Amino acid sequence: MSLDLARLGRADRIIGVSAVLFFIFLFLFKWFGGSASSSLGSVNIGASINGWHAFHVSRWIWLLTIVVALWAVAVSAGAADVKLAVAPGAIVAGLGALSSLLILYRIVHHPHGGFSGTVGNVHVTSSYGIKIGIWLGLLAALGITYGGYRAMRGEDAALADAGAPAA
Repeated sequence: MSLDLARLGRADRIIGVSAVLFFIFLFLFKWFGGSASSSLGSVNIGASINGWHAFHVSRWIWLLTIVVALWAVAVSAGAADVKLAVAPGAIVAGLGALSSLLILYRIVHHPHGGFSGTVGNVHVTSSYGIKIGIWLGLLAALGITYGGYRAMRGEDAALADAGAPAA
């Protein structure tokens, strides 16, 4: 079998782009972080962490979601002829929903807080919480879910079929 990108419908493109973005957001964007500053010599300290290093259990589900989503796109493009009892779109939608819920849980229940006070003549402030990467990861996971749902329902025609007359 050969890979034919013209066979991909809108749902497959949504799944593929969302999976690639989810991978980028998981590894390259910061999901949590904190900073501290002091009036003593203008000392500033900051640290942040990406989604892969922040979550030791959820990250495996997220990686599985990305891999399965890209596999489903490859199957739709004709890279493999796979017969399953369940449509690949349903698997992708389920994993995407699970990933979205795990990220949403982490947004709602995340470590956050801060401190501001004076110690002697030194004023110290600190804060920590979520960063933009977790929001982008949520959007990408929702994109995978939406694309999987559309693929499961069979709403999209492939690009190669767009110009073909209806039979």
